[in-house]
Amino acid sequence: MRKLAAVLLGCLLLTGCAASWQQELPYKIIAVDNSTPTEFFDLELVGDAPNGSLEPEKLKRKSMQTSEVEGARVGDVLLCVAEQKKGNAFGDSNVVTSLQSCKKA
Repeated sequence: MRKLAAVLLGCLLLTGCAASWQQELPYKIIAVDNSTPTEFFDLELVGDAPNGSLEPEKLKRKSMQTSEVEGARVGDVLLCVAEQKKGNAFGDSNVVTSLQSCKKA
């Protein structure tokens, strides 16, 4: 019985430190970066980072491949699902920020 309790406690500790956050946010396309063979849009968050995000600074400026949003141009506003994930204390505990499902507003 003690071994089972120790295993359950260990599992709780390993998963208890992980965190995630997700929200749809507006981003404005401020430039096109074509310094590499793959073109990227440089995006800037419209307004302030929302409360509750894991690392607000990582939401302010992002890049994405131009091929991910058809017909978008510099000056357009995109609505993107921003997601932040933080690992646990025993793995990678850095916050990873990604944008998904972007579409023209």
